[in-house]
Amino acid sequence: MSQNKTSKYFKYAIGEIILVVIGILIALQINTWNQQRIENKQELELLKALKDEFEYNLSEVDATIAVNKKTTKSCLTLTKLIRADSLNKMPEYVDSLLLNIGDFTSFDARTGVSGEIVNSGKLNILKNKNIRAQLGNWLTLIADCEEDILFRSDNYTMNLMPFLMKRFPLSNGELTKNLAFDKMNYLETYQEKSPFRINISEDDLMEFENQIWHHKHNHDYVVINERNIRDFIMATIKMIEEELKSS
Repeated sequence: MSQNKTSKYFKYAIGEIILVVIGILIALQINTWNQQRIENKQELELLKALKDEFEYNLSEVDATIAVNKKTTKSCLTLTKLIRADSLNKMPEYVDSLLLNIGDFTSFDARTGVSGEIVNSGKLNILKNKNIRAQLGNWLTLIADCEEDILFRSDNYTMNLMPFLMKRFPLSNGELTKNLAFDKMNYLETYQEKSPFRINISEDDLMEFENQIWHHKHNHDYVVINERNIRDFIMATIKMIEEELKSS
């Protein structure tokens, strides 16, 4: 009888242990499911935030490309007028072209969401390795473009502007100035033309052509960077949309 009781108690203890183990395994599985559900929710929120950010950047880079396209076109037109020695024949047109070549802009990317994901350790929440790699490359791409932007600006300020200021009534550009970000029309401009005229000699023409070419040359690097950035943004948005569809 004693042996039977011991056997029953042993079986009972084994059963209790098995139940406890099963309970622990179930609890762990539930915890895993909950953790996975939380991570899936976080990933979905990050993907949606990234999509919004990159779509905003797409609209911004498109606007920048449009403005800088006008700058490029004005450089080409000025070069034609220089070579035809026609600057004095259409001074108002030259005024507008000189305004346009200085009206270049640069793409200012919004990187709040992407920067936080990369720098705060949230990158692993994103399961798609291609999107993770894309975000790392995105921040590097933006940083690499800054040098060309600064070089263009410095050359325009230190080389082209001093040349123009001695030979052209640049204030006439005020008559046609229109700042895209001036949504409420706060801008106040000159209402009368300058009394001064274009004062450029034949000897200055080659230097003027070279100055315009150099400005366009520096500007070209920025423009190409912007086109590449646009392609990168489009590819990133496509990746995110495909990931959202599969979520």
